[in-house]
Amino acid sequence: MDMMKNEARLVVVIDDEAIILAGMEIMLESWGYQVVAAEGVEEALGALAGRGCPSVIVSDYRLRGGLSGVEAIKTLRQACGAQVPGIVLTGDTSSTLSAAITRDGLKVVHKPVKPDDLRRHIDHAIETAG
Repeated sequence: MDMMKNEARLVVVIDDEAIILAGMEIMLESWGYQVVAAEGVEEALGALAGRGCPSVIVSDYRLRGGLSGVEAIKTLRQACGAQVPGIVLTGDTSSTLSAAITRDGLKVVHKPVKPDDLRRHIDHAIETAG
């Protein structure tokens, strides 16, 4: 889709730690992405209202209230009615967790993640979608 090229690359970032969320938002915007930064799913859904579906969703694995990043991405996908590419950031390196996340069609990126690596993962997810 031509819309998903440079100017329309909308990235949703979900992280319940405000300082990390703010840093991610600033970094992604500096790379030219449009960003919806949210501390949870409801906030993300509200911020997306009227904006359409994102190009990619990046979520921390462990979120407030026992919600996982996988569940958050699934909820946003359902709201969009599309298999939006998803990237789950986690410090848990267990192969069991990685396999479970991958089974859901999501990319696992282990923390700490270098900015250039994150950018490459996001660009790859957008380029290979649809």
